[in-house]
Amino acid sequence: MATKRAKKTDVVSPSSAELRKAVEAIAIQPKSGKITLLTRKLFNVLLAVAQQADESGDTYRALLSDIVANSAFDSNDTALVKEHLRRMVSVQVEWSTGTSSQKPGRKWGISTLIADAEILEDPATRRVWVEFSFAPKIKKKLLDPVQYARLSLQFQSQLRSSAGLALYEICVRYLTNPSHLTMRESWEWWRPILSGTPDTEAGDEAKREYKYFKRDYLRPAIAEVNAVTNIFVELIEHREGRRVAEIQFRVTERKQPMLALDEHPNVFDSTLVDRMVKIGIPLKEAQSLYADSEENRIRAALQMTEQRMRSTALPPVRSAPALFKDALKKGYAPPVEELQAVSSGGGAKALTGAPADDLKARLLGEYSAYRRKEARALYDEQGESERDIARQSFEEDELPTLGGHMRDDWRRRGLDSKLGETAFFDWLARRTWGEPTDGDLLAFTLSQSRVA
Repeated sequence: MATKRAKKTDVVSPSSAELRKAVEAIAIQPKSGKITLLTRKLFNVLLAVAQQADESGDTYRALLSDIVANSAFDSNDTALVKEHLRRMVSVQVEWSTGTSSQKPGRKWGISTLIADAEILEDPATRRVWVEFSFAPKIKKKLLDPVQYARLSLQFQSQLRSSAGLALYEICVRYLTNPSHLTMRESWEWWRPILSGTPDTEAGDEAKREYKYFKRDYLRPAIAEVNAVTNIFVELIEHREGRRVAEIQFRVTERKQPMLALDEHPNVFDSTLVDRMVKIGIPLKEAQSLYADSEENRIRAALQMTEQRMRSTALPPVRSAPALFKDALKKGYAPPVEELQAVSSGGGAKALTGAPADDLKARLLGEYSAYRRKEARALYDEQGESERDIARQSFEEDELPTLGGHMRDDWRRRGLDSKLGETAFFDWLARRTWGEPTDGDLLAFTLSQSRVA
């Protein structure tokens, strides 16, 4: 088998390379397995390597150190690269021209991202190489595309969410379109493309509710793309009555990104793995969490956990790994920039000087009032039948545990009773979100400090 080498020194510089990415490979929908941020980044870097190659052949190669760019490379990073190469060989994706519309002449296909990969060490130089190939059916389209978007790998390196990178790739394609508008599709069509998660693996809530998709993926992705790339993206919602049915984006060019770009961008940030290990997470689990999660959420959860561990105003953390994983899973840790601002401002100082038990009791009281308000808003959004079911469940599950005076007051006045209202919405909050954790209290404290 012929080996195809990259130009001159077998390197591709993620900070300067430009990728011509075929439109068929941009809006890809995962059908089995998850496409993470690092999977997308690594796939784009491998594409750039292959497109810069000199000779014909089926296999391409590049130095592993160049692929991971300027991250602190060591043997642990090799494990991360191996994990993502495995995913790229196993994850099945649908290739299309970026729309669900069934128009004449359109093509559809399914394959894995790459066909195979190897990591080889040169015994003479001790340099480590990655060799890889693409499936024959899609190889020519990927390496010599007729229709493509020009992607900057420098901007790619600055994006820290899979949804942000996917949105950037899609929107760049439409930057030169006269209308500056992307395709218009149902929000359900956009969900797996931006989240990188197949519909079969998404939770029922994520699939049913547009508001959660908008909160968890759309808003953060748009903010990130607008902050660090050369394009500005606006969300356009198309409604059927009160329901958002379809969405698309307006794309315009900005002369320079809002944030200064790092001159030495990383594809992998292995320091996050080191920080997870330092708070007590085993190395293999830390590598797995890094491979499966968005970097911005890992960074925020780490910062929040580390800050909580240093706090002398709150009770000691029982389990730093548990707090970190809870924050990472639920996504309640504020962004790093917000945490840093709070830690240096008056909001954090206001927490000092009070006994830990008194402080926690006050926080629990304030947080309970906040959750009752949230539970009330949730209750008000429901239909009458859902409200009846909620009240009946409360009467069956919670009311018998309360005092006789409370039970009598509820039966006479229901939610018109202040005591009954408080007990009902406390119960509804617990049933909806569970008992408050230390992480919930810290996140609430930080959010209140930001508001103040």
